[in-house]
Amino acid sequence: MNSFSRFYKWELLALLFFAYFFHQADRAIFGIVAGDIKLDLGLTDTQIGLTAFVLFFTLALMVPIAGFVGDRFSKKWVITSSILFWSLSTMFTGLCRGLTSLVFFRSVATAGGESFYGPAATALIASWHKSTRALALSIHQASLYIGVMTSGLAAGWIADSFGWRSTFYLFGGAGIVIGILLLLRLRDYPESKPEFKPE
Repeated sequence: MNSFSRFYKWELLALLFFAYFFHQADRAIFGIVAGDIKLDLGLTDTQIGLTAFVLFFTLALMVPIAGFVGDRFSKKWVITSSILFWSLSTMFTGLCRGLTSLVFFRSVATAGGESFYGPAATALIASWHKSTRALALSIHQASLYIGVMTSGLAAGWIADSFGWRSTFYLFGGAGIVIGILLLLRLRDYPESKPEFKPE
């Protein structure tokens, strides 16, 4: 492994650490502000539960498709498209005025975007980190827990100070910034091609 690869594999991990942080944070903030959304939009507990059901149903449906896509297309573009799409959906969640728009933007669109991140990101980390694969994947996984923990505090404070809609605007906007950074810095792993040896 050359010096660029030795350095870049850790840069890649840092970039995807922050991407996964917002992946989990964007998912967790709904639970923090669900009570405010329920009151503001006049929803029932059942309707809030329906939103969560559709979210995870969409994830379960889309993840195998995302794995298929991640194996066949540029992982860089799958990952960056995913984060930009789910971050835009998170921002649009702040504009919701009723159950239909909430289920669409929060559950269908956001989950549809999020589902494509995991398979491609895991495969890309595994490709770049040959001898440090377990360590790299565990560090990436740690961002899940950090994202859930810190988003709870941040989302609660933002909602208390500026309203629940601002929570989605700010987290979605931050995700878009990360997505643009990934677009500029992320690299696919250079797959080696077999050499042709004439007989």
